[in-house]
Amino acid sequence: MYRKSGNCWIKVFGFGRNTVICLEDGLKCYGSYCSNRLFINYITGRWFDLDKGLSEVEDVARRAVEDVIERFYCLSVSASPWDKFEVLTAAFLSRNTDYHRNTVRWVKSLLHKLSNTNIDSANGIVRAAFLTYNEYRSYQLHQLTEVLSEILSALQAVSAMDVETIRKQLIKIKHLGPKVVDSFLLHSGLETIHAPVDIHYLRFLKKYGLLRDVFTYPRKKYCTEFNCYTCPIARKCVYAYTIKMFKNLNGFIQTASYVSGKLKVESCRDLGGSNLRSLLEKITAS
Repeated sequence: MYRKSGNCWIKVFGFGRNTVICLEDGLKCYGSYCSNRLFINYITGRWFDLDKGLSEVEDVARRAVEDVIERFYCLSVSASPWDKFEVLTAAFLSRNTDYHRNTVRWVKSLLHKLSNTNIDSANGIVRAAFLTYNEYRSYQLHQLTEVLSEILSALQAVSAMDVETIRKQLIKIKHLGPKVVDSFLLHSGLETIHAPVDIHYLRFLKKYGLLRDVFTYPRKKYCTEFNCYTCPIARKCVYAYTIKMFKNLNGFIQTASYVSGKLKVESCRDLGGSNLRSLLEKITAS
């Protein structure tokens, strides 16, 4: 939803459109939304309270979390509670593909087609989704067109449901599994304990000796009926396990594991000068 220009990021879609965030001797904000403290806290990642979260973590997990916070002191998690459709669409289209090479391009194309359309207009959104599918012909985009009406209906009801109910209802939709929905819950700012379990997170858990010998991934059929406290496979489920260990820092730890695994960054100290510029160019490429 952003366009990079020099050391600035311009929000070109969604809530807070035309807001400009720049790195100029610190963080600077330009635009009418800069006075909205909640908006700024979410997009800059300040909504994550690392100190409070750390106080909730115990034992071996605490030592791992302390190490991650020390290494990734410059990291947080950007989110937007006002852009739920955009966030869920990006998570949906990220399945089994390169996020920076394909997903970003697909989502930008879709949002560009919607830029002159009322985002609340279901027919307009469906038309834009079909046009985007015809442009790129990926199966992810085709599947999005299949379930888009259900997704839009579910998102309209989000404000009236608690997070666990939202999770169950979304996972019931065809093609939406726990990984997609948990990514949505995290990056739409609905909850900090939810984190998608991916290969990078598993490698992180192994690195710190925290992964159990026998585990299972969260399963659609269980996640639509139970929460993690009542689920019959919770004792073996790696998703429930990470929630129990990391609690409200789960999303932050997963993000750090992704940055480390996907972008090959081991600490904020690796992000000096040209390395930082190179990384930012990579993750904001169109």
